[in-house]
Amino acid sequence: MDKTLDDSLVGQVLDKRYRVDSLIARGGMATVYLATDRRLDRVVALKVMHPELARHEEFVSRFIREAKTAARLTHPNIVAVFDQSADGGHVYLVMEFVDGQTLRELLSDRGRFTPREALEILGPVLSALGAAHRAGMVHRDVKPENVLIGKEGTYAHAVKVADFGLARSAAAGATVSLAGMIVGTASYLAPEQVKSGICDARSDVYSSGIVLYEMLTGAKPFVADSPIQVAYRHVHDDVPSPSAAVPGLDPALDALVARATAREPELRPADANVLHAEVMRTIGSLPDAALDFGAIPEDTDPDNTATAEFAALSEQRHFARTRVMPAPETTRAVPPPPPLPSNPTRVDHAARATKPGGKQVYKARTSPNQPRQLVPADQRWRPRRGHYALAVILVVALILGIAAWWTASGQFRSMPSVIRQTQDAAIAELQHDGLHAEVLSDYSDSVPSGQVITSSPDPSGKVKKGGDVQLTVSKGPKPVTVPDEAGQDPGSATQALRTAGFQVVIAPDQVFSETVASGSVASVTPPMAQPGATVTLTISKGAQTFQVPSVTGLSEDDAKAKLAAAGFDNVEVNKWFFGDTVYSQQPGAGKYARHKDPVALFENPLS
Repeated sequence: MDKTLDDSLVGQVLDKRYRVDSLIARGGMATVYLATDRRLDRVVALKVMHPELARHEEFVSRFIREAKTAARLTHPNIVAVFDQSADGGHVYLVMEFVDGQTLRELLSDRGRFTPREALEILGPVLSALGAAHRAGMVHRDVKPENVLIGKEGTYAHAVKVADFGLARSAAAGATVSLAGMIVGTASYLAPEQVKSGICDARSDVYSSGIVLYEMLTGAKPFVADSPIQVAYRHVHDDVPSPSAAVPGLDPALDALVARATAREPELRPADANVLHAEVMRTIGSLPDAALDFGAIPEDTDPDNTATAEFAALSEQRHFARTRVMPAPETTRAVPPPPPLPSNPTRVDHAARATKPGGKQVYKARTSPNQPRQLVPADQRWRPRRGHYALAVILVVALILGIAAWWTASGQFRSMPSVIRQTQDAAIAELQHDGLHAEVLSDYSDSVPSGQVITSSPDPSGKVKKGGDVQLTVSKGPKPVTVPDEAGQDPGSATQALRTAGFQVVIAPDQVFSETVASGSVASVTPPMAQPGATVTLTISKGAQTFQVPSVTGLSEDDAKAKLAAAGFDNVEVNKWFFGDTVYSQQPGAGKYARHKDPVALFENPLS
C-alpha cells in the first residue's frame, strides 16, 4: 500500500467541514479515512475516490450512485451515507463510522465460524439485502469485504452491509462495465452474471450462499489460477456441501447452502427476504449441539496459561487447608484417658433434703471425693426478667429472619429459560415447574412463528413459586402491504411481487371482471402478508355477458319489466310520435351484452 498517497489528506479539512484524522483502509476504488464532522461534532468515515479514477465519468457516476442508493435505503443493517460532495478534485462520500472489523478480517482471525455464529451473521446481512430488494435494488457485490461487524452489541445490531457502488435497479439488470467486463468479485458471482451479465435479487442470494459456505468452512468453494477460471467454475460446477470440508456439520446446513447457490436462478429463494426466513427456520430447528458444532470450550486455553494459573491457585488453596485442618486420626497423638477413681461417686443433682426452715438441695461437687453441700432453695438460680426479655428478642429475631428470607428468596425460584422453544414445549416446561403461563403474541423478524420471543420474568430473574409467567410468542415477520398489481400483465406482476419479497402462484380458475380486461390480473390476495409468504394472482376473463331477451311487440312497460328481470336495467326508449309498442330493439334478441350495457327500444308509430 502506498502510504504516501493514503496519508496525503490526513490533517486537511474538506469543504471546511470534514477534518481528516487518520487512515482506515484503502480499496480498489477509494481510500477510507476516519474523520470528524466539525459542524455536527461526530465521528464519520470519509470515503475518498482515488484521483486517477476521479477522471473517469463512469467511476464518478458509480460513486455518486452509491451515495444515492444507500441514502434511499434506510435500514439498521445498512451503512448510512450522510453526504456526498467534491472538494479540490477529491470526490468523497461521508458515511456512518462502524468501529469494528470487516467479515473478511474476522474470518482471517477466526478461520471459520460455528453454524450458530455464521447464521446469526448472515441473518442481518440478508435483512439489509432484503430491504434493498423490496426497493427494487440489487447489491451485485455481496462479499465478506463489504460486511462490517461492530464491536458493540449482538450480531443483529452490529452487522452492517456497505458499498452499494455496484447497486442497480433490478429492472436495469445488466452488470457489464464500460470495458465489457463483468463487474463484481469472481469468487461470489452468480452463474447468470458470468454467462449473460444479467442479475436480479436471486444473484445476491447466490453470493450470500457463497458467503455462508465460507463462514462455515473457512474457505471459498472455488479456487483457480485466475479470476475468470473461478467465474466459470460457478457456471459449470455445483457448490460443494460444507460438510465435505468440515465433517460433522448438520445436513440442514448443506441443504441451505445448496438451495441458495443453485446454478439455476429459479431454484433459489426468490430474494434475500425469503432466504432470511429460511435461515431463521434453520436456527429454530437445529439443536444446540448442531448450532455450536466446532465451538472452542470456554475453559480451553491454547497457551495453557490459564491452566497453569489454575494449578497454582489450587496448590495455594491446598496448602492453606493443610495448615488449618487437623491431621488424620491415624497420625494424631492422642493422650490416654485419666484413670478412674477406685470408688467413683456419682453426683446426684436430683437428690434433695429438707431441714427446718425450708427446702434445701445438694450442690454439685467439683470432685468425686468432695462431700455434698446443701444449698438453701432460695439461693438456687432462677430466671430473671432480663433473661425473659432476651429470649423474647431471640424468638422475634428468628421469626423476622424467617419472614425476611421468605419475602426475599424463600418464595421465589430461578426462572426456567424457555426462549426459542415452541409455545407448547414452553408451557409444558413451566407447568412441570409448577408455574402458570399467560401467552401473548407479537411479530418478530428473527424468531420463527410459534416460538417464544421473550418471557417475563426473563431467564436471568426469579419467579414466585406457583406464580404466573408471561410468554410472548412469535407470529413471524410483521405483515406488509402486498403491491396491488390488478390490471397488470401476469408476467410483470409476478416479477414485481417477487422483487417485493413474495412467492407467487396463479389461481387455476379465472374470474369475470367488469373493470379488468381479459388475460390481465384481476386481483392479488391477500392484501397483507408476511415477507416471503405466498400470494395468489387471479386472472380476469373480462366482463360477464348475458343473452338479451326478445321484447318486440310488447308495450313499453312490459318490455322494461322483462329486461329488468333478465338483469338489464339500462333501457333507452325511442318514441316515434305516439307509438307505445316496441317494434325493434338493440342489441337484438338472443345477442349477448353486459348487464350495464344500454338496451335501446324503438316503438312502432303505427301501433
